[in-house]
Amino acid sequence: MKILANDGISAAGKSKLEAYGFEVSTDTIPQENLSNGINEGGFVGILVRSATKVRSEHMDACPNLKLIGRGGVGMDNID
Repeated sequence: MKILANDGISAAGKSKLEAYGFEVSTDTIPQENLSNGINEGGFVGILVRSATKVRSEHMDACPNLKLIGRGGVGMDNID
């Protein structure tokens, strides 16, 4: 399964996920292209910090998105 770490991830975090069989991309997809990037990349999960906003329209437009992970405090950037 493919996970997009859109706001970056530590090398240790990436290695852990890969050890469990996940394919992790650290490419940054611009906010305005997020839905297309998730769908075209075949991602089932996205990990964000503060820079990326995952809005309801992204969730609706990405039927294969199963996981949204937030590193940090608060959920203001996730609907």
